[in-house]
Amino acid sequence: MNRIKNILDKPVTGQQLYLGTFVFYLFFSFLRNTTFNPYIGSKPFNLASYICVLLLVLKIYVYDKYKLKEYLLITFFLVIAVCSWRLSSSNLILVMAAFILAARNVSFKKIIQYYFYVTLLLLISVMIFALLGIIKDLVFVVDGRATRYALGIVYPTDLASHVLYLILAHVYLNYRNLNWHYYLGYLIIAFLLKLITDARLSIICIILLVPIVITAKYAENPQHKLARFIVSLYWIFTPILAFVSFAGTYFFDNSNQIYHRIDHMLSGRLSYGLMSMYRYHITWFGQKVEENGLGGSKGLSVFNHGNVGYFYIDSSYLRLVMIYGVIVAFIMVGVMMTISIRSIVKENYVITVILLVVTLSCFVEQHLLELSYNPFLLILLANSKVISEVYTSEKSKI
Repeated sequence: MNRIKNILDKPVTGQQLYLGTFVFYLFFSFLRNTTFNPYIGSKPFNLASYICVLLLVLKIYVYDKYKLKEYLLITFFLVIAVCSWRLSSSNLILVMAAFILAARNVSFKKIIQYYFYVTLLLLISVMIFALLGIIKDLVFVVDGRATRYALGIVYPTDLASHVLYLILAHVYLNYRNLNWHYYLGYLIIAFLLKLITDARLSIICIILLVPIVITAKYAENPQHKLARFIVSLYWIFTPILAFVSFAGTYFFDNSNQIYHRIDHMLSGRLSYGLMSMYRYHITWFGQKVEENGLGGSKGLSVFNHGNVGYFYIDSSYLRLVMIYGVIVAFIMVGVMMTISIRSIVKENYVITVILLVVTLSCFVEQHLLELSYNPFLLILLANSKVISEVYTSEKSKI
């Protein structure tokens, strides 16, 4: 009893408040993207989101110690997030901004550990509930493609994305010890994902992850100049792919055979992106965009009726521009570039590797601002030690 009393008497630290809030949000945001959602509804999720934002604001202005100029800068970015949230009616930008800005003095390794184990536990639990028939296991059948299973998640590609980001978290936590056993394991997971979800992008990202990581581990040796040069260019993919996502959509011409083939390969993402530009204007701080995707039971109904009424912006970069506004798009791309470049300078290559794969995934998928998928932007202000090992011939496990 005395031990329990001593624990309760200890003041809550900023890191404990942050991590507790993080786990609380992860739980609700993960379930939001499962077939549990019809039973829960959006109100608990939105309420949980706003509670989390209030707790994070409390940490920023009470627990964290900043200079006046720093407080003014943080407040400025929070105001931008609030404006974008109010105009877009999407609180994802507000929540992500709050978590990024409140991450000071919080161990990023602990953040990823909590993310990995909580998300893995939730994913396994949801899959079991789906297989037992307690919640729906949505199945999508397309002519010319394999049958695709969601296993309790709202859509097969979302299931594959969860697995991809869990692998990225695993890479971060185990980077020192990565060897061919791990690489083989990742490739086996990619093969199983192909059988279950047929989600091509996430599978390609997992496969590409292996040579990307191997190159980064070679780059730790100063003698491998080519590998170091290649890794030093990883950051440039973020602005390039963000630009290509917008420009490729803006100049899309379905009568052009090359464009038509690319659009077909991307499952119509270019044509739907262009449709968003016809329906809505490009704004500075965002706007409400009415979407109707294929996820969940409602989306399955749309899918079974030939996608009639379907409209969704998949690319994270185009979503930033069309939903959250040009200002937010520039800020978020700048955040990703800053994280990657800083990691290259510090030779913390594991972060650079992860950000590259996130960049590739977000070129097509929409999960950049969703913490239940992508927690890696939180490293901007969080405490992160260089975890990549100093190269020695004995320790290298490539």
